[in-house]
Amino acid sequence: MPRAVLRRPEVSGSATGTAPLAPRNGAWVPMSATLRGLILGVGALLWLSGVLWLVLHFAFAQRTQFGPLPNPWEPTLMRVHGVLAVCGVFLLGWMTAGHVLERWGSARNRLSGLTLAAIALVLSASGYALYYTTGSPHDLAALTHEVLGVLAVLAALVHWWWRRAAR
Repeated sequence: MPRAVLRRPEVSGSATGTAPLAPRNGAWVPMSATLRGLILGVGALLWLSGVLWLVLHFAFAQRTQFGPLPNPWEPTLMRVHGVLAVCGVFLLGWMTAGHVLERWGSARNRLSGLTLAAIALVLSASGYALYYTTGSPHDLAALTHEVLGVLAVLAALVHWWWRRAAR
């Protein structure tokens, strides 16, 4: 029985006859429009849902005689943010399999890409910690997740800008 084989030219090298995942020696191979759109869309919605939650949580908490009460929209935003985070982790794996491995042979944008991947890893770990911890670990995870989450868009823009400048 014949075995199914992945035939994606940008990953397998089948378009150029080179070995799979061979470095392109700096040659720029565009990411598919579908993958780029998914990454940008999910990334933007993930960032916006997180920032909107921060704004609601810190600026629009309801004051009661017993202390601050969370904004009624916070739980809904957290659910949306959680679903988008699952999609983001899936896309991160997809990107690693194609985009990262294909371009590893070229030193261009490696530092900004590794920085972006490290930020995604810490955001994933701190998001997991927010769900499963309490007390001091929860507070540390919250601060880490909030600061890195807000700044992640800068790292993504630097990675994108360096790619544009290199072409």
